[in-house]
Amino acid sequence: MKIAEIEQIIESWAPKWTAWERDNVGLQVGDRTRNITSVLVALDITEQVVKEARAKKVGLIVSHHPLLFRPPTAVTASNDIGRWILQLVESKIAVYSAHTNLDFTKHGVSFALAERLGLTNIRFLSPLKGTRAKIVVFVPQGYVDRVAEAMSTAGAGVIGEYEACSFRLSGTGTFRGSSETHPFIGKAGHLETAEEVRLEMIAPRARVQAIVSAMKQVHPYEEVAYDVYPLDNDDPNYGMGAIGELKRPQPLQTFLQHTKRALKAEALRYSGDPRRRVKIVAVCGGSGSDLLPEAQSRNADVFITADIRYHTFHAAGPLVLVDAGHWETEHVILEPLAERLRQAARKRNERLQVYVTRHSTNPTQYL
Repeated sequence: MKIAEIEQIIESWAPKWTAWERDNVGLQVGDRTRNITSVLVALDITEQVVKEARAKKVGLIVSHHPLLFRPPTAVTASNDIGRWILQLVESKIAVYSAHTNLDFTKHGVSFALAERLGLTNIRFLSPLKGTRAKIVVFVPQGYVDRVAEAMSTAGAGVIGEYEACSFRLSGTGTFRGSSETHPFIGKAGHLETAEEVRLEMIAPRARVQAIVSAMKQVHPYEEVAYDVYPLDNDDPNYGMGAIGELKRPQPLQTFLQHTKRALKAEALRYSGDPRRRVKIVAVCGGSGSDLLPEAQSRNADVFITADIRYHTFHAAGPLVLVDAGHWETEHVILEPLAERLRQAARKRNERLQVYVTRHSTNPTQYL
């Protein structure tokens, strides 16, 4: 399987355009045209992970945290990052990172965290806004399905778990072409009428140009009439954090013990009444304390995340705020990510061995 195919598998689930603007996601080391037969999945790239990848002779490391957060000024053996890059290149091991795009997608990091804790009815805590547009195009009768299929293939028409979504309204279009035109219907210089369909489809803003290009390639008109409207709706496909419910209410201490075991956490920091019973749980893998207002507004009993500051605990009020650790709230994505790659390879009848690193890359220790 080519590295480019693995990119496509991951990015069809966690598109690069959803990542934070300052994030560095995608292929960071290697040749995307190269064929590989094995992958190592890790949260971070460390010296141990590089050694493991070389020992297993994998062709690609897929990491959550990028090896290169910002462009290096040099790649030399004088520092850890440079030394690891040189070793990876020498061993023909590529590096691909899916960071905030994997945080923000459905069934990504926060969904995996919620599932690990046994939550049900999981949905985004804070859906992304301003990520979508509506494309409206006017198509002559008989060509609508062709145009809609081209737009759908290019990425339009996805709403939640539904694909190929569109709205169609029949009407009459008019036009008069100049002497320089070659109209599909009627003659140049004559006022013409045509039975047309107003075709509307939702699209990611980042894909609008590609979708419009695909639409124009199959549209029969010489000049295509279309509109693009920016939308501010919640995006059901991408967001930050997750919220769900426990199957039944339970004492806070019972839930905290369960959380500690499920996340392999050595300790939890938390605020709140230990006698409280909990039912609604909000989570965000990694540093998600900025989502505290959303957790409060959604009436969560508990909010679990990491890297929480002292004064944020004060701001939590009656909500139980839990700092379970950065690594602890994110390593839960590794096996789901690996299994997604395995399933995609099987579906394509490709041979691909996918390993999850056997090393904990957690730099934090407790005394």
